[in-house]
Amino acid sequence: MKHLVVLAILTLVSRVCAADEHVPEFTVTGYGKVFYTVDMVDMQFSVSVRDKNVQECKRKHDAVVDKLNEYLKAQKYPQEMLSLENTILKRERASRDSYTYLAQSTYSMRTGRIEELSSLQADIVEIGVDEIHFVKLFSSKQRELEDQARKQAIDDAKSKAVLTATQLGWTLDKPTKVSYRTTRYSSGGFGARSGSAAASPLATSANFVDSAVQVTFSYKIEDEPVQPEDALDNK
Repeated sequence: MKHLVVLAILTLVSRVCAADEHVPEFTVTGYGKVFYTVDMVDMQFSVSVRDKNVQECKRKHDAVVDKLNEYLKAQKYPQEMLSLENTILKRERASRDSYTYLAQSTYSMRTGRIEELSSLQADIVEIGVDEIHFVKLFSSKQRELEDQARKQAIDDAKSKAVLTATQLGWTLDKPTKVSYRTTRYSSGGFGARSGSAAASPLATSANFVDSAVQVTFSYKIEDEPVQPEDALDNK
């Protein structure tokens, strides 16, 4: 019984001490933004052919694909830059008692020849590409850009914490918690259909990596020294 009483007293004392040891904290948000120039492009497009005869449909489709490969080879684009995403051959009802056939292939390609993008789009549409699904411009150094933006955000948070503590008369201690918010990319990407894609501009907006970080700091509040006159008043 005596042991249980001692244990209860120790538990109560430890809880009181823990409450007294509560460390005050405050949280600041830092921001970072890094602008960049795009140097890579991802593009997805498809070749679609319809015909009432399935063999003729397939033949016309394959002829367009062959011309596309010949063009890319002539322009010295690496063969591995073109990736086949999917291909379909199916029958579609044209009317109550007739059908047409669809042969379609969807491709993705990535290239760093940004300056040739407009002419590339125009050429492949002329060859027979009937739809360009999207064009996405980006930087090949995205990871480095993201790290730069986060470093800026952390430095911004530290500066705000120092300013806050100084103005309020606190002693800044150390960071106790860090959380990153979503990093956003804004690039001059655009989507287009058929021949209209060739006239689209390379970029119409600023390209940047935007990052934010929340940092929680602990701080100390120094007791103000007792002035001599205050001490006399207390006597």
